[in-house]
Amino acid sequence: MTELFNANLNIISQRWPIIASALQQVSFDHLDAALVTGQNQTISVNGIQLSSRHDRLAEARLLINTIPKETQEVNVYGIGMGDVPSLLIDNPQLQEILICPLNISLFALLLSYTDQSEWLSDKRVVLIHQLEQNWLARHYIAITPDLLLVDDENAKLRDLLVLENNRAYANKHHTVENPEIQQRLLDNLGAIERDPDAATLKLTHRQSQAHLIGAGPTLEAHYSYLLKQRALPVGQRPLMIAVDTSLNALVCNRIIPDIVVSIDRKITLAHFPEVIPKDITLVYFPTLSPEVISTWPGPKFNAYSTSSIYDQLVQRHSKIRLFTSGSVIHPSIDLAVNLGIKEITLFGCDFCYPNNKTHAHWEDGILGPSTQMEKKHWVLNGHGERVATDLNFRAYLRSLEHYIRLHPQVKFYQSSLEGARIGGTQYKELV
Repeated sequence: MTELFNANLNIISQRWPIIASALQQVSFDHLDAALVTGQNQTISVNGIQLSSRHDRLAEARLLINTIPKETQEVNVYGIGMGDVPSLLIDNPQLQEILICPLNISLFALLLSYTDQSEWLSDKRVVLIHQLEQNWLARHYIAITPDLLLVDDENAKLRDLLVLENNRAYANKHHTVENPEIQQRLLDNLGAIERDPDAATLKLTHRQSQAHLIGAGPTLEAHYSYLLKQRALPVGQRPLMIAVDTSLNALVCNRIIPDIVVSIDRKITLAHFPEVIPKDITLVYFPTLSPEVISTWPGPKFNAYSTSSIYDQLVQRHSKIRLFTSGSVIHPSIDLAVNLGIKEITLFGCDFCYPNNKTHAHWEDGILGPSTQMEKKHWVLNGHGERVATDLNFRAYLRSLEHYIRLHPQVKFYQSSLEGARIGGTQYKELV
């Protein structure tokens, strides 16, 4: 350990002995660190600079200016080079500054080569060791390099921060002002008026258990199980709700779900089997292609999302509103819950690329994502291992976990440990 580390640690030991003990026990030998010099000096870790090398203080001020000026308490997720907390303590209006290290090894490295004693000594500063993973502080600053270097224990928190930071960009194409959405709703007005509300399905589906089928690769391990389940008498088998892109895989294996949910305006007939069984019910949002709606041979019911694009429409044509946050899996699950389901088992809801595959049945790249593209993002699977994924999959996963937390009356099960670990679920081994 360096003299700087010991000096920094001495302050931490007096104020936060548990964190001091953790810092003494970790190693940062696995981190590839190097000094980088521009107009300023910074540290590069695994190829990622902990701050700007041109104007570190200007960068820190930009981050600080994202919080309201009247703020009295702020959380800082990550530390970078320590510039943000160093500037924050100069603000007399702040009453509490909570510093949340996202990687304890990275923090130990920083303390070994830089003097952080000034902000560590400030009485308003609180170092947080065990970070809350399921919610974000009201006012916070997220240090981007630390999000990229986060340790496994804080991966969920990292995902929430990235999701929130990208929310405005992700939603900009899903507003009522989008002319494509306006035209699609107009094109489907006849279907909205003609097809019944999906809420009325509760009159015919009264099961307490459901199988929820996504299109993830792990679905392929359960074809035989699902086929046996569908062979059970109608009164004994669980309700089966499938997302649109899973239907080809299911039909090819003679598995006919009760309900298929489709919401994306980019979904076309090419995403479905050439022959769709007539006894499958379609539940759709009015953003779906008119061609898919008009061609569907079985019963059709519509629903709305909770998005503001339906706020005016619901006043004229009342329909059930289902939760969604980017993935068709969300409204499919919310539909099951609204139908009174008390136990949901998830199949193919992977939110990652287990076994280096993107989807069950579909060839790589056909549905958009490709394993040939470099994957810089990861989630932990049911074994606690890192598995490659994409930013949008991580966002879908964390939104689902939030939904599960809000519905404690429903039991959720995962059918595979190979996909992303979904908080709030239990693993169920199926044979």
